[in-house]
Amino acid sequence: MLNMRNYLGELAAILARIDPSAVEAATRVLVDAYDRDATIFVIGNGGSASTASHFALDLAKNPLRSPDQRPPRCVALTDNVAALTAWANDTSYDRVFEAQLMFLWRPGDVLVAISGSGNSPNVVRAVRWADQHDGTTVGLLGRGGGECAPLCHAPVTIPDMDYGHVETAHLAVCHYWVDHFKAYLKV
Repeated sequence: MLNMRNYLGELAAILARIDPSAVEAATRVLVDAYDRDATIFVIGNGGSASTASHFALDLAKNPLRSPDQRPPRCVALTDNVAALTAWANDTSYDRVFEAQLMFLWRPGDVLVAISGSGNSPNVVRAVRWADQHDGTTVGLLGRGGGECAPLCHAPVTIPDMDYGHVETAHLAVCHYWVDHFKAYLKV
């Protein structure tokens, strides 16, 4: 029978198995984007869409120490419901992120793809598009990383098959990245 102590123990064991070198490689990509004033775009579906939105807000707002400080450029492509539904209706749901990238992207930008499975067609398609347009891709993935893992320049794969644990771990990694920026921008 599941109880909170067991649940927290399972979650702690999963978090302990995350590859720190993979997280640090992805962190370097994000910091480099900031240093170059590149935009970090974040995408995901379902729970990963809310994580994308949460991360974009936290990264753009929370590291700042003064109103004069330049914030990281971070945009969640999940937040424009009109764009999502227009592209899904007029073309297909597989293109909702790729289509937005086509008119916002600048060479050198970064795409953070959040996916519990790593197999969402619209996420895979956006990762491929970014790679073909002089971009760097970070994958925040689960369940073995799916199709996205080998496509991403800096994949971080949560070593578990349970979507709930994967999504919780994704939030933990995102909060680590925000805390890293807080320390980085304080210097």
